[in-house]
Amino acid sequence: MNAALRGLILTGSLVPTVLQAQTFKPTEVTLRLYQQAGGSVLPEEQRVYTWYFNSLRTRFLGVEVTLEYAAASAALFLDITCKMTRPDGSVIDGIWHIGMRIPAGSTHAVGANTMFGAGKSGWQTGIHKVTCATAQPLGETSFQMSPGPSLLASTELRLQDVQFFPTGSKVTPLAERQYLDRFSSAEATRIGIELSFVHPGLTQAGEVPIDCYYLASTGRVLGILSLTYKLTPPATSGTAAIGLGWDQPGKWSKGTYLAICQMHGRPISVDRFTVW
Repeated sequence: MNAALRGLILTGSLVPTVLQAQTFKPTEVTLRLYQQAGGSVLPEEQRVYTWYFNSLRTRFLGVEVTLEYAAASAALFLDITCKMTRPDGSVIDGIWHIGMRIPAGSTHAVGANTMFGAGKSGWQTGIHKVTCATAQPLGETSFQMSPGPSLLASTELRLQDVQFFPTGSKVTPLAERQYLDRFSSAEATRIGIELSFVHPGLTQAGEVPIDCYYLASTGRVLGILSLTYKLTPPATSGTAAIGLGWDQPGKWSKGTYLAICQMHGRPISVDRFTVW
């Protein structure tokens, strides 16, 4: 069979799938948003869906699309794209597409991908709109970006970021930290947590006590870490860090850990890291 004929047959075999995708009409569409730190797409069981995000702490937004439809007569592939309209009216294309496979006979499908990031200029505060489509519009949803309320009544103090890093008995100096969210159980000793704060317009020095603890997937609490964040004018930002673990490796159980921090007994962050 010559190459031209093979190409003709291949092209002809693709036409039904393309036409089906163009005419595919779901009966119900649900768009859900979740925070994504980066890297691989979060597994479904780890996604926290919401419409409200902290503009200081959110790095990326993931979009999950759920489709309900009449039983598919044949398998097909949908290429889903999403756009974000920011509060100032500018429109941003999604970083990636969502590739969704519709198996023959199925009536339900879910796909997700990392879509939008803060970028160099950061998130605009206010209401954003997300629209997703294939060859035709699928649906839209909205979310709000806000820096959130101040953590202190007397001073404008906000949590900007939480990061993890390997450390020893003495906390690794700031300039030498290697930030990770996955640690090897064979190599990890102490795992440090760093909290970054912003406080524009600071006029008075002070100290803020912070308590953090690690919660294993088994429900076991790994100690309570107490640290102090020092407010020192005229600085407008700063960090506080502490580490928890053992002097020797091999003591960490594999799994996902939650790191929960509180200020004056009020939770200010819930983050996670994995030991593999």
